[in-house]
Amino acid sequence: MLTSQELTEKLREVIDPEIGLNIVDLGMVRDITVDSNGAANVSIALTVKGCPLANTIENDVTRILSKESGISSVAVHMSSMSKEELNELGARLQQMRAQQKSVGRAAGLSAGIDKLERKGIQQIIAVMSGKGGVGKSYVTAALASELRREGYEVGILDADITGPSIAKIFGLAGKPVADENGVIPKVTKTGIKVISMNLLLDTPDTPVIWRGPIINGVIRQLFNDVNWGDLHYMLVDLPPGTGDAPLTVFQSLPVDGAVIVSTPQDLAMLIVRKSINMAKQMNVPVAGIIENMSYMKCPHCSESIEMFEESGIEDTSAKLGVKFLGKLPFDPRVNRLADRGEIEDYKTAEIEELARKVRAEVNNLTGIKATPIAWKQSSNQ
Repeated sequence: MLTSQELTEKLREVIDPEIGLNIVDLGMVRDITVDSNGAANVSIALTVKGCPLANTIENDVTRILSKESGISSVAVHMSSMSKEELNELGARLQQMRAQQKSVGRAAGLSAGIDKLERKGIQQIIAVMSGKGGVGKSYVTAALASELRREGYEVGILDADITGPSIAKIFGLAGKPVADENGVIPKVTKTGIKVISMNLLLDTPDTPVIWRGPIINGVIRQLFNDVNWGDLHYMLVDLPPGTGDAPLTVFQSLPVDGAVIVSTPQDLAMLIVRKSINMAKQMNVPVAGIIENMSYMKCPHCSESIEMFEESGIEDTSAKLGVKFLGKLPFDPRVNRLADRGEIEDYKTAEIEELARKVRAEVNNLTGIKATPIAWKQSSNQ
């Protein structure tokens, strides 16, 4: 029967699908023991707690060790690295990439856990939701449009790779071009810079059927390989849930704060807690919660009509230690304008107030106060 050291060497065949290196060199293999009956117990430390790619690693470890003679069964036990271990690993990966570049080799490391440089972007805001159908992309577009009206340079990275909608609701089409400085994002009629997967496909209805590691790499490229120029704010429209794409954004992008979108339903609030907990585990501050479709205004008398039961979101936010930013009504105009690609024409007092609060919260988190440009006085008033 092979020794524990020999079995560890066998695990060099297991590649972390996000980082692109074997789990032994990454220091993820903590211990291997084999009892007298041939039962192997393997301890693996993940680079992030609750990593959605953990099953892939576990299956690979089990498959490789099960092929060895004398091994009757394999049990894999997962834990996670400490913050100090992650910092040390990130520094090692940066050194390895620098060495590759110095000898003229193309970097073979995806290094999903290290932060990309923000370049000329002052503040990065992730807009997320625990479930679909809450209007997260609409909130992203509305906040971006209002920030632009206030005179800020704004960009949107549509990180919903498999279900992108940002390009459609802004009326953008056609593939972006590239120059020596990178991919040039599409620009909306008011000057918001946008990159979205739908802009890169041959046809917008082409399905994106990719596994997690590919999606992770694409999100990093959409941020890093695009020439965003100087931005006051970048809004990142995340897909719903807490899977590969949100994890990649929180690990790879220097996110300053997350805005969580919910609706007044018990199920939605349950999943909001998961989103908040994910952000906290990834050390991303939560700027606040927005409740969408809280009510509908009667078109005849302007009376507020409650479409759902009262959610108690203010109390929930307080218990979770997260600021409640405000409520948005259900408005049929949003759907009509989004279908026509004219979401920038939608402006309400509620959106204006929410943009002010989000801006103030992120300013507090970063200590940076962005200054509007002269564009505000010259156009689109």
